Amino acid sequence: MANILVIGDGAIGLMLSHFLSKAHNVYVFTRKTTANTRFYCKANQPSQKINAQFITLKQLNELPAFDTVIFAVKAFQVIDAFIHIKPFLSSRCNIVLSHNGMGNVEQLNAELRFEQALYFLTTSMAGFKSNQYIVQHTGEGKNIFGACNTQAHNNYKAMLEQFSPLPQLSYSKNIEQLRFEKLLVNIAINPLSALHNIKNGQLRAPQFSSTIFNLLTEACNIAQALKLNIKLADALSNAYTIMTLTAQNYSSMHQDVIHNRQTEINAICGYISEQGRRLNINTPINNELLAKIKAKKSVD
Repeated sequence: MANILVIGDGAIGLMLSHFLSKAHNVYVFTRKTTANTRFYCKANQPSQKINAQFITLKQLNELPAFDTVIFAVKAFQVIDAFIHIKPFLSSRCNIVLSHNGMGNVEQLNAELRFEQALYFLTTSMAGFKSNQYIVQHTGEGKNIFGACNTQAHNNYKAMLEQFSPLPQLSYSKNIEQLRFEKLLVNIAINPLSALHNIKNGQLRAPQFSSTIFNLLTEACNIAQALKLNIKLADALSNAYTIMTLTAQNYSSMHQDVIHNRQTEINAICGYISEQGRRLNINTPINNELLAKIKAKKSVD
């Protein structure tokens, strides 16, 4: 039984905590009140109490050493969250990232001790918080994790066992490829759903097809330059499949824009724009959506 700390009590953080707490001691770092019980809900099943302890920064000193810390926060929050938590991490603590978009793996690796393993967990589980204490699990999905440094490569079998309570769990030896494939889905869905105030399924309308095609064409050009084996036809098929599977859902970026929160656009379209500049590849459509989302304060 491992001691696991989850940073972030959003939908993904709460769902991961629900499943992992079935076999481990799970602590969830939160800025909200720690007194209220959190609940996990799925379809017509009865609500279940999430069997985790919710803690604040002040309580970290009083707790046992953590075997694993999961950063289930937005991409732009990872480094700041790590800086706050770093003094409380043991020299052999496993670090797991789980967020949309690219970037920050290299930056975080530079901050780790040699003995600390870094993994990335990509999930296609769908869910949302109906209020700050209840997570609704709305869609099944795969959980795939992979190693992001040498120490993680050497110890992945133990981590696979530790994460075994997660549904549809598997390990990938090429997590960067999978992360980029998920990035392509995010590029196709998140910015357009946020700009047009629509659900994911509505993006299947013909009026969006050319923009989605051009967005993914630019991103696939970047993938090829990065020596990733990603084809445009597969990227389009994956994006439209996710639109269908999550047809009644609002994307996370849509919700961020609606609530005037900072989005992950810099780690999504912004990543493609950044790589385009570095590789001398034109990315005008991604550039345009990057600018529009950054300028948008609320949905029209």
